[in-house]
Amino acid sequence: MWFEAEHQKGSSEMLLCIFMLLVGATLGQRFPVLVLIPVSLVTLVGSIGLGIARAQTPWTIVLVAVAAVICLQIGYLLGLGIRQLLEARASRQRSASFAESSPARHTAH
Repeated sequence: MWFEAEHQKGSSEMLLCIFMLLVGATLGQRFPVLVLIPVSLVTLVGSIGLGIARAQTPWTIVLVAVAAVICLQIGYLLGLGIRQLLEARASRQRSASFAESSPARHTAH
C-alpha cells in the first residue's frame, strides 16, 4: 500500500510539471516575458499551498514549487520558439505569394 501512495504522489507532481509546461507554452505564444513574474508567483503560492494541504515535508514542497516554476519557464521558451517558427513560415509564404503576383500597373513604353 505505501508503494501505491508514493507512486500517486510522484505522478501528481509529474502532472503538475506537464501542466506548467503547457501553460508556459501557451503564455509564450501570446504574451511578453513580463507575464512570467505574476504567473510564477501564482505558481509558487499554489504549489506551496498544495504541498501544505497534502502534508508533504518542507523539502518536498520546495522541490515541487521550484520544479513547477522551472517547467513554466521552459514551457514559455518552447512557446516562444513555436511562435517564431510559425511567424517565419508565414513570412516566407507571404513573400512567395507576393513574388508570384503580377504588378498592379504596367510600365509605360
